[in-house]
Amino acid sequence: MGETAGAVPAGARRRPRAQLPVRQFAHLDAMRAAAVMLVVLAHAGLELVPGGSGVTIFFVISGFIITHLVLKEHRRTGGFDIAGFYRRRALKLAPPLLVALVLPTALYAWLVRPVSLGDFLGQVFFFFNWRYTDSQVDVLPGSIVVWSLSIEEQFYVAFALIWLLLVGRRRPATALAVLAGIAAVASAGARVALHLGGASADRIYFGTDTRLEAIAIGVLAAVWYARTTEQRDAAERAGGEGAAGAPAWWGRDRVLVLAVLLYLGSLLVREEFFRETVRYTAQAVAACLVVLWGLHGPTGRIGSRVLAGMRWKPVQLLGLASYSIYLLHLGAGHALTALFGELPGPAGVALRVVVGTVAGIACWWLVEEPVARWHHRRRAGRRPAAPAAPVPAGQASG
Repeated sequence: MGETAGAVPAGARRRPRAQLPVRQFAHLDAMRAAAVMLVVLAHAGLELVPGGSGVTIFFVISGFIITHLVLKEHRRTGGFDIAGFYRRRALKLAPPLLVALVLPTALYAWLVRPVSLGDFLGQVFFFFNWRYTDSQVDVLPGSIVVWSLSIEEQFYVAFALIWLLLVGRRRPATALAVLAGIAAVASAGARVALHLGGASADRIYFGTDTRLEAIAIGVLAAVWYARTTEQRDAAERAGGEGAAGAPAWWGRDRVLVLAVLLYLGSLLVREEFFRETVRYTAQAVAACLVVLWGLHGPTGRIGSRVLAGMRWKPVQLLGLASYSIYLLHLGAGHALTALFGELPGPAGVALRVVVGTVAGIACWWLVEEPVARWHHRRRAGRRPAAPAAPVPAGQASG
């Protein structure tokens, strides 16, 4: 549900556009695909599927990609185009949101029954998670999923303003990392304080303060990756060998295995205090380990096979369409119920999964992709033309 990154891991080959190229890091698209399918399966009726962990994965990826992009811009230009930042966010978010939320809500309110104006405004202006902390809202059926989008957008607004203040200072990336570390610790501490104070599970689950940790961990990963990349490039320019500061062991199988074990452990421990506090940290750290593993690897036999699966075109497609799938899947399930009644059993689950996923892919193909191509053409048209190469003496036409 974040922006796209314009790079691939070192050593990875770019694929032609006709073959669904990796516009982002391949493993991040695969992580998005896994995250959105966890959510889709859980909402389809598979209660054992940890759909909430998919949201945490999304948060980590969003924090990483946004930070990666602004650090890349800063290395290239020395500044920060905050207007361009918000413009890209609007072009990414608004068209699918119009199709999946605004227009259907208007039709539903007109043809079926009115919804809460305050709740709807919360969805559109990204404060819906604070109205949803007690799970008592009145909105278009299936549109409650935008609560997590509200948290991300609140972060993006604050992040851009903070980065604008830091970018002109000495070592802005270091300052950003310090702030992200403070935010992560404060967020984890807020969960503990709220839980011990008797707050509801909904307050902890939907609060921006309590869920900011995962995004902040993604920010820290991006700052670390940028620093190791700069060190590697400096070593290469100096004629050195290897990637200074980017240890090869990040790409080893043990890192991937550790991430999987940490994630599974977060699901197996059912004690209440752990689930309301430490669970979120464990899942965010596990996701961060996979992010870093993919950036510096893989170097092991298991990891090579896993990454090959991550690059499988259907997986990449699900990752690219994950935002639209996330927006539409639950509403599509409610529409099925309204048309055909309850659909129990495995067949009902499968139908809700397929219809919700296909609806999201269609929205990505018909809405997100055309807007992205238009924006790309617009940006390309604004770039200054490269100066013409000088004509060698004696070859100029008379």
